[in-house]
Amino acid sequence: MPPIVSEEYKEKKKKEILQSALACFAKKGYEVATIDDIVAQSGISKGAIYNYFKSKDEIYLELMTADTDDTMEVLKNNLLTCKSSLEKIKYLFKEYSSINPFEKVNIDKAIVHYEFRLHSSRDEELVEIMKKRREHIFLELITSIIKEGQESGEFDSSLDRYVYANMFWSIIDGVTIQTVYKSYPYHSVLSELQTMFIGKLLSGKN
Repeated sequence: MPPIVSEEYKEKKKKEILQSALACFAKKGYEVATIDDIVAQSGISKGAIYNYFKSKDEIYLELMTADTDDTMEVLKNNLLTCKSSLEKIKYLFKEYSSINPFEKVNIDKAIVHYEFRLHSSRDEELVEIMKKRREHIFLELITSIIKEGQESGEFDSSLDRYVYANMFWSIIDGVTIQTVYKSYPYHSVLSELQTMFIGKLLSGKN
């Protein structure tokens, strides 16, 4: 009879695998890193890893989901304390402005996430997963804030909120990926883009 394994133990092992996978992906690159590399990094057998994950892609998707869930929980809780839609947009920009994008842990995450996006572009199933995640988590968050602002009269009611939600995340993605250049003025550029973005939300409001 196989030993009974507690849920707490399973979660602990999954976290160990995910942490080791992130380290491997950041060090070698997503495409190059293998399950054997994760085995070597974690000290967990290949068989044990396959008990939790079917593939390298599944490991990454779990890693991304856990990271996103943690981040979004914090953001949404803090957004509840904001008194207006404008304050919510400013809060989100402030959160990304408070990041030091040149810290190794942030660089590692950014590199792995962007590498996987390119990797997923070659697989229709992965593209669909990434698209749904983007729509239902990231775009939905910003469109709901802009809609709220339009209905309250804070923001220009004629703006296409879906377009502007895409613009917001294009700003964040754009400044983040540029940090591969160590001299990139991340905070200054983000500050200027914030001013431009908010200015567009407010211009022509009814």
